Amino acid sequence: MIFFVFWLIGLIVGIITTIVDPSLRTLQTIALNLLFYQITITVTLVGIMGFVGHVLKSDMVAESIGWPKGSLFQKELGLSELGWALAGILAIWYKGVFWIAIIMLISPLLIGAAIIHINEMRKHKNFEPGNSITVLPDILIPITLIILSILAKIW
Repeated sequence: MIFFVFWLIGLIVGIITTIVDPSLRTLQTIALNLLFYQITITVTLVGIMGFVGHVLKSDMVAESIGWPKGSLFQKELGLSELGWALAGILAIWYKGVFWIAIIMLISPLLIGAAIIHINEMRKHKNFEPGNSITVLPDILIPITLIILSILAKIW
């Protein structure tokens, strides 16, 4: 649920800044502004929270997802998410191709994670909150990033 909240925060901040800034009036500039906040806020916060959860609170997160405790792969995932957070911060200064790289880095993982969580629910009846609730942001975040990047014409 927290990742959905981070997605909403990025969206709301982007919408507010779009309303306040009179120079943001074309579809391309609005999409670029919304994309900026999705990357710098949403991606950064998701990365930080993913790192904290998968590395520093890994047993608690494993239990909430219905995974076995003690998996080192979970720590590897958390370290990857720390990279997302750092990239999200750097995106304040580096734009264009750098943003495309961030989108290409996290989108397959999040969409793949959504598919895995859905399969867990279907095949193993794993409806633990950490497994089921995360599907929504795992789909929303990459789709939002991809659509906004196309509308902003950064490709």
